[in-house]
Amino acid sequence: MLKEYSKIAKTAVGITDALLLCAAFGIAYVWRAHLGGIGPLSNYLSLLYFSIPVTLLFFYRQGLYGEIRFDSMAHIAWKTLLSLVLSGIASSAVLYLTHAGYFSRLLFGYYFLIASGLLLGERVCLKALQNYWRSSGYNVRNVLIIGAGQKLELLLELIEKRPEWGLNIVQVCAYERSSLKEIQHILEHEVVDEVYLAFSRSIHGVCDIGELLGMIERFGKVVKVIINLDEEFRVSRVDFCRLGDMPALAFYSKTLDPDQLLVKRIMDLAGSTAGLLFTILLFPFIALAIKLDSPGPILFQQTRVGLNGRKFGIYKFRSMYTNAEVRKGELLAKNMHQGPIFKLENDPRITRTGRFLRRTSLDELPQFWNVLKGDMSLVGTRPPTPDEVEQYQAWHYRRISIRPGMTGLWQVSGRNRIQDFDNIVEMDLRYISQWSIWLDLKILLKTFGVAWQPFG
Repeated sequence: MLKEYSKIAKTAVGITDALLLCAAFGIAYVWRAHLGGIGPLSNYLSLLYFSIPVTLLFFYRQGLYGEIRFDSMAHIAWKTLLSLVLSGIASSAVLYLTHAGYFSRLLFGYYFLIASGLLLGERVCLKALQNYWRSSGYNVRNVLIIGAGQKLELLLELIEKRPEWGLNIVQVCAYERSSLKEIQHILEHEVVDEVYLAFSRSIHGVCDIGELLGMIERFGKVVKVIINLDEEFRVSRVDFCRLGDMPALAFYSKTLDPDQLLVKRIMDLAGSTAGLLFTILLFPFIALAIKLDSPGPILFQQTRVGLNGRKFGIYKFRSMYTNAEVRKGELLAKNMHQGPIFKLENDPRITRTGRFLRRTSLDELPQFWNVLKGDMSLVGTRPPTPDEVEQYQAWHYRRISIRPGMTGLWQVSGRNRIQDFDNIVEMDLRYISQWSIWLDLKILLKTFGVAWQPFG
């Protein structure tokens, strides 16, 4: 599980995980078989064969086979559960869509619960054992700390509070150009595994970072730089990347975990496929009603702004008369919303069929095509029109930093009763900050009820 362990140890943990998944599946099958009405074990092995590599892949992606020295027990438990949930969603979606073998929901539920208990127990035991070893003086790293100011003080205080990290401070150096010789002397005569750099201000002007790093590199030491950022700049994830030969750090202000995004896209593909099949069934009836009610096309296309300002054509069943955009100017004074969004309480441009379609949200069914294409997601922020974006204040733009959705936090919170545009944006930003697969599932469940309410 840890970088400092050998590849054999990491492989052993992976094999143990696979064996525990097999044990969980066996226990789940026996438990389910006691209730009766289940086929032979061979009918359900596709679930096991698919879930093992997928679960191990998510464990790897979440860093559970990497370094966890600085991770808390709660964080490891969260990453383990998250990986299992993502694996469960991905496995069930693929098995359902491909019809690969039999699928028992109860067996799947038992399997997930037992696997969660076994794998959580395994990791809690391993982490507790590692913490005990390090607190007892084993598997310790000797570190040289170079820095100045508040950042240095905070780092020293943090290391002192966390003996389970297993960091032994060899020496602390307040860096000045004249101290390069002192640092070199320490590196030559002391056992140093890693060097930590901690400065309160930008390193430019405090020291020559290139000269310092060059000297440390000659000794082959690992260097970790404590990043000094403004407290107002909230970072959810930092990744190292390369632009050609140039090293770079990528700072993410959104809590968009790549693995969860993958599962979100799988959900979008599965949901939009099912939604389009449902739309095809209703299409003849809705199309006939639209045509009998008013002249014009069946579908309405409008330009909206999506991910990071990308424009796309959104599709809906037409719910207004064809001259709706022409009449918009004369109705602006009656806008019920405060801000860029335009909406009327009793819009005279809406047809009789359109009122029913909007009340039941059936007019939005063609948007499943936008979801399938990748322009939108099932759940996200409200997709604005270009003229709305032109009226944005600086803090509004974050709402278009993710894919817009067919539904969202605003829609399930009484969209027609929330008339202040800033309140709508705040809900969208809250969704972005708190996003998770769980939140998406919660919003989707609420959407089914809200869609049929007159004030949904």
